[in-house]
Amino acid sequence: MTGSIQVKNDTYYAVLNLKEGGKYKQKWVSTKLNTKGNKRRANEILNELIAEYEMEEPVANNDILFSDYLMQWLEKKKDKVEIITFEGYKTQAEKHIFPYFQKKKLNLSEIKPSHIADYYENKFRSGRLDGKKGGLSIRTIKMQSFIIKSVLEEAAFYELILRNPAAKVPLPKKEDEESKGVFLDAKEANDVLKLFRDHHLQPLIYMTLYYGLRRSEVLGLKWSAIDFENDIVEIRHTVVKNLTIVAKDKTKTAAGKRKYALLPEIKNVLIDLRKKISDNRNTFGNTYTATDYVFTWPDGRLYRPDYITKEFQKVLAKNNFPEMRFHDLRHSCASILYDKGWELKDVQTWLGHADIETTANVYTHISNTRKNNMAKNIENTFSL
Repeated sequence: MTGSIQVKNDTYYAVLNLKEGGKYKQKWVSTKLNTKGNKRRANEILNELIAEYEMEEPVANNDILFSDYLMQWLEKKKDKVEIITFEGYKTQAEKHIFPYFQKKKLNLSEIKPSHIADYYENKFRSGRLDGKKGGLSIRTIKMQSFIIKSVLEEAAFYELILRNPAAKVPLPKKEDEESKGVFLDAKEANDVLKLFRDHHLQPLIYMTLYYGLRRSEVLGLKWSAIDFENDIVEIRHTVVKNLTIVAKDKTKTAAGKRKYALLPEIKNVLIDLRKKISDNRNTFGNTYTATDYVFTWPDGRLYRPDYITKEFQKVLAKNNFPEMRFHDLRHSCASILYDKGWELKDVQTWLGHADIETTANVYTHISNTRKNNMAKNIENTFSL
């Protein structure tokens, strides 16, 4: 069942789309709420009514197509999760999951584990929608898997189906495939910095490499989070984007909110940058966009997250540097720290991972430099 909030005579109404005899009709229910300041509560009432009607008529709903139930689930999530999270769900559901299962015309009660497994395999082998050959990344399929499992878990909770058929379906794997992450050593990282000499993104990349910051964290860095007297920099604000750009006073995980010592070389770069911003304020005058963000365009506007990624890859390609993602700078920071002999727990703390398994599984890449050092270390150990 789906529904929406409508306004009539300055009052919010919950409009339910009911299915009777194979046809849909609308039912208008007054929330008795005035339109001023009550939109959130009106949406809560809408979701409560939808839940009530679904529980009252489980048999009728049992015949609903899985693709339709998916979109009902998506609609209910709109006001229950952050906008960026919802937009992620919406993109994956509308572009991939809904079209695939709509063609299959499978009811909720007909979904089997084999259908879910076939979907994963299809997307893994040939799921790209940009005209290029190949499938989606495991990371993307994991997100889609989370949505599918959540939808079917809800259906099982409301007793529309006996159990969640997606619960134990494994994700596909590529045999003997090395991680697609790029791990630069210190020399290669400095080569990247040289490519960005005199480029406006060089200071941002420099800081990202030193602290292993996420893109959202380096874009969200504010001057108020930098203590030049006590040499401390705090990561506590982020700027993220899916369809909408959202700035928020929180990090990806609780562990992501952290403090660093302000390294002397970073401090010098930031002092120079602050002076340049002061000059830009005078140059642009009234047209300057005043914010507290550290990394901005000369006129004060904040960089778009997707611009950072595209410009980074554009400069690399122009200089025939091997392809890599902006996030691989974070990978590289971890790898370099590991090469320097840091313990996994120290790397975990530096990067702000919630648990050490993430650090161990994703970032403990042993670079060629470390392998060579290991080889030299074991030389002449044994003798015939």
